[in-house]
Amino acid sequence: MRPDNDVLAEVVEMLTEVVGEDFLLEQEVGPDTAFNADLGLESIEFVALAERLQRRYGRRIEFAAFIAGMDLDQIMNMTVGDLTAHISARLAAPAEDAPAPDAAPDAVPAPGAASAPAAPAAYA
Repeated sequence: MRPDNDVLAEVVEMLTEVVGEDFLLEQEVGPDTAFNADLGLESIEFVALAERLQRRYGRRIEFAAFIAGMDLDQIMNMTVGDLTAHISARLAAPAEDAPAPDAAPDAVPAPGAASAPAAPAAYA
């Protein structure tokens, strides 16, 4: 699948935020740009990119599962095009194939509200 140009532009923008605009002025980033060989992305920068992807696209893109399905060589040789093609495919997937959106934080009971007693330790 050919990556969506909008997704590519968003990923390049996120990369700019992660590695800095000055660095990317020297490097044209496109679908064939390798995260490791071309950009020299460090693991901490890759984590920062993953966090931005999560904020932008949510759980629907299943980024962790995408990476978990790769061996070390595939991760080391992954290109911007590999990532954007994955994102585009997940965004195009029918909603029923996508995971549920991030759950709302646990509700905090109102002051004075009754709560169910905890189960005895023997039953927990």
